[in-house]
Amino acid sequence: MSVCDDTLLCNFPKCRTKLSGFAWVTACSHIFCDQHGSGEFSRSPAICPACSSALSGKLDIVRTELSPSEEYKAMVLAGLRPDVVLDISTRALAFWSYQVKNYFLI
Repeated sequence: MSVCDDTLLCNFPKCRTKLSGFAWVTACSHIFCDQHGSGEFSRSPAICPACSSALSGKLDIVRTELSPSEEYKAMVLAGLRPDVVLDISTRALAFWSYQVKNYFLI
């Protein structure tokens, strides 16, 4: 897996399936397939199955569409200042890099 690969893998222990459709992203930089995310994060309190971090904040767990529509992509960052857009992009790239690095460690 390289930074240019277009598929992330589920971080659920023993799953490692290629992600498509929807996925669950955590504030601790983990990502899970829809099946494991739906099951794990319906419990309270939510705990990350990859690192055991508590996920109690409103945005600590987000279900996201991995292939958003062109309409969504055209509007999601519209109206934000360029520095905010760059900050968001930098964080997204850091997340991707973290996932690629961890792929080789597991």
